[in-house]
Amino acid sequence: MNTLQLITRNNASVMIQKRMKTGKRLHVILTTWKRDRKIEITQNGGNYQLNENGFKHFQASKLNQQKCISVLKERMNIEFPRSHQIYIAFK
Repeated sequence: MNTLQLITRNNASVMIQKRMKTGKRLHVILTTWKRDRKIEITQNGGNYQLNENGFKHFQASKLNQQKCISVLKERMNIEFPRSHQIYIAFK
């Protein structure tokens, strides 16, 4: 696993969008400081899959780029409600 980088929660979706546009295979893990909650995004061909594991368990698959980002923002508000900073790792 690549090293975890501490970023602001609002900056996470921007970083992921930039990485999606590069065309490289995507595998992202977002986690809290305590690392007890996480959101993971993986790419399967042209579609994305989002898994949430923490306060709630949620899974969405066959998402396009725009839908993946909108679901990510929604799930971050649920999973990280009071976190201003989160850890991100690109694999």
